[in-house]
Amino acid sequence: MSRLIVLTRHGSVRQVNLKGPITTIGRDPTCGVHIDSLGVSRHHAAIRWIGDRYVVLDMASRNGTFVNQSRIRESTLRNGDAIGVGDCQIRFLQTVSQMADEDPLKLVTVPGDPVEVEVARQRSDWASFFRQGRAARQAEGRRYASVQWRA
Repeated sequence: MSRLIVLTRHGSVRQVNLKGPITTIGRDPTCGVHIDSLGVSRHHAAIRWIGDRYVVLDMASRNGTFVNQSRIRESTLRNGDAIGVGDCQIRFLQTVSQMADEDPLKLVTVPGDPVEVEVARQRSDWASFFRQGRAARQAEGRRYASVQWRA
């Protein structure tokens, strides 16, 4: 999962995991990365997942958005890039090359072609222990089956 490490001018550090196709950055509390600083616009920048990469977009902010100290309007992010937003530094860390699929496991079959699957089952020690116990209980029940209980 890709993430952002946010370093504020006051020295606080926090981590934000990138979830979904877009993450907004700004002073507005509704932003995915909320930065409470006057140097940051309400809706300063956005990080978007486009195809196979993350892209940072400046959203017409007053003080601009910087990637590795170069002012940008739009820039593809690489692992370790430093994003400057107002008086804050944000480090982009990417751990996967693509966004996770909603349905990661799919069964693929070819119609008309039967597929043989061998399943080798091994009994655990616990399973054989319980089977022995059940067989003993059944034998015990048969022995006392002729006894009639009266209340």
